[in-house]
Amino acid sequence: MNNLNNDSELRAAILHMVIRINNLLIKHGNSEKLAGAYGLSQQQWTLLGVLDRNEQGMTMTELGKNLLVTKANMTGMIDRLERDGFVSRHPDQFDRRVTKVMLTEKGAQFMRHIEEPRNTFTTEMFGDFESGECKQFYNYLERFFKKLDS
Repeated sequence: MNNLNNDSELRAAILHMVIRINNLLIKHGNSEKLAGAYGLSQQQWTLLGVLDRNEQGMTMTELGKNLLVTKANMTGMIDRLERDGFVSRHPDQFDRRVTKVMLTEKGAQFMRHIEEPRNTFTTEMFGDFESGECKQFYNYLERFFKKLDS
């Protein structure tokens, strides 16, 4: 941090660090310790996690907005996950023109199986931080995200 002499340099360094951290998270998520052990990418794991928190399912549009990916990329991801038995598509019960994507039993089992290795990974990554620091860090990231997403 010695060469960060002004706010502009500091903000640029923070942005660079966030990008580097994102790349490392993708690398670790794809590793054989996490999603890669199940033949999934970190992005697919993230998608399954979003669905796991939304038991009623989500539309492709909702998923795309949540994951910040294009409709074409979302369609490809869903196609692969459906082919491999992790998700299924269902007509919406109120509007048959709408299709909801939902976790299958295999997808739900994956989310349960990956919980322990995920917890081990996050414990290792945040082990040097106290609970209050983690909460503050999360709040900073949430503010940063909202600013970028506006």
